[in-house]
Amino acid sequence: MSKDEQGGGNGGGAGLISTPIVSRPARQTAGDQAEEAVFEAIMDGKIPPGSPLRLQELAEQLGMSIMPVREALRRLEGLGLVEIVAHKGAWVRPLTLEDLHDTYFTRLNLECLAMRTAAGSFTAEEGAAARAALEEHVAARGRGDQVGARNAHERFHFTMYRACRSDWLVRSIGPAWRNSERYRVESMRHPDHVARRAEEHVQMLEALERGDAEGAVALLASHLLSSVELVAAGLQGDPEATPVQLPSLDELLPRALRA
Repeated sequence: MSKDEQGGGNGGGAGLISTPIVSRPARQTAGDQAEEAVFEAIMDGKIPPGSPLRLQELAEQLGMSIMPVREALRRLEGLGLVEIVAHKGAWVRPLTLEDLHDTYFTRLNLECLAMRTAAGSFTAEEGAAARAALEEHVAARGRGDQVGARNAHERFHFTMYRACRSDWLVRSIGPAWRNSERYRVESMRHPDHVARRAEEHVQMLEALERGDAEGAVALLASHLLSSVELVAAGLQGDPEATPVQLPSLDELLPRALRA
């Protein structure tokens, strides 16, 4: 089998550097391990957007056969992080203004719906779990543990979203959330933005705890839209010319809540 057929690309552009950039995880199936390792390398920027993903090189770095690595890339393709074209190879999808808008259009609509619904059924136990995840997120960032901070941040948000009591809605949020993590990493390079997001996290949780659906949705929408604005400034293109336009707060809040 040729390198192209193994996901090695068509020879254009630089490949993965010789120094290993993905570490060997310690548990789960080989496919799970490969998916987690490549995912984290993409999130951390060790494998930059647009980079080719060569199966043989990845398999060698991970200490496994090509088959679970190929399976992992297929899973990551399903999340929208990787693009695979038959007989040409696989590569990390580039960051684009169009994809940014499409991703956050999806997140805004689904997550604001989940948050609005969750406000009517959020329990004290869920509040305690969300607060614990948020504290872990802050602590992990403080010690420089980016993976731990990212995982705790996801647990915080999804603890709130699961209170909507709709398994399908929560599942539907997942793919766009994962793709948006690549963009969120860029926004977190700005200290002022990081500080503002930390305040918004606390305010969102407090709004849910008091059953304030309108306040929770407004805070979440602002939270997401500020990330889009910050990241979009560094991407080429005209935001007004993108196929998908982001919804306004008026569109995200039902008329009954705005009255």
